[in-house]
Amino acid sequence: MEKIAQQTQILANWYRESDKFSTLMNYQILRAGHIRTAENFRVRRQSVVGHELIFCLKGSGFVRLENSLYEVNEGCLVWLPVRWPHEHFPDKNDPWEILWLRIDSEKLSNIMQILDVPQNPVFQFESPEKVTEIYHHIFSLMKSHTLVTDAHCDELCSRLIFTLLENRSAETTKSPVITHRGLGRLIYQIHSHYSDDWDIEKFMQYCQVSKSQLFRLFQMTFNQSPLRWLKNYRLSQARRLLVETQESIGRISGLVGYNDPLHFSRDFHRSVGLSPSEFRRREQRLDWEQNNSGEGSR
Repeated sequence: MEKIAQQTQILANWYRESDKFSTLMNYQILRAGHIRTAENFRVRRQSVVGHELIFCLKGSGFVRLENSLYEVNEGCLVWLPVRWPHEHFPDKNDPWEILWLRIDSEKLSNIMQILDVPQNPVFQFESPEKVTEIYHHIFSLMKSHTLVTDAHCDELCSRLIFTLLENRSAETTKSPVITHRGLGRLIYQIHSHYSDDWDIEKFMQYCQVSKSQLFRLFQMTFNQSPLRWLKNYRLSQARRLLVETQESIGRISGLVGYNDPLHFSRDFHRSVGLSPSEFRRREQRLDWEQNNSGEGSR
């Protein structure tokens, strides 16, 4: 008997613009949903805003983050920093059913590094039902746009992040961002003032280490040089501003610390594969499709 091809089912789907959230909140849930995938379901993207937390409810699947492939099994959660090139797709022999959230927050990039997400994005749980409970609770609040429900979603996101931190408590206590006071102070300053003029001397001053120690610390913690890390952080903020604001490209280049808009555009294109204006048009098109489609584009 010929096998009937299974169709992907969008069981739930929510979408919100970032500017619809109160500035009082730490976390913004931009998109969320519940999908039962077919074997041909695939999401492949260069860069979008935020971080996606995908929980495998049933079956299994795979995620590719830049050039690394990871398997995700039932009861596991995968953290995708979706500003980086990425894709995800089901195991053809056992297509996954997933719950997913796309969250944005200035705090998440730092937490992601503490949890070693770039090298180890998959989390396993002894009690995964606690995680699914958080997802379903968030889903139940997504239809409402009040300050109270936003605050409740914010609290649930904090609880989910705490669960992930707790999951890797032994590893996180060893993170240089936690254990090295100077590095923690430096990262905080850059996150708060990334548009300022930064050079190696200023890095050393805040971190209170020698130049060789600084480079060794960044290589060990972020697998990048200090200035490369700064450039990538500025470009991630530029992607956010291109989507969330209508500021000109020149204005955004200045807001993220570039004195020369042409230099900014060159760096952006090398990083994302699109010019800033092309990236903005693509994201606006995807947002329009999301708002005008019953299923939406993940």
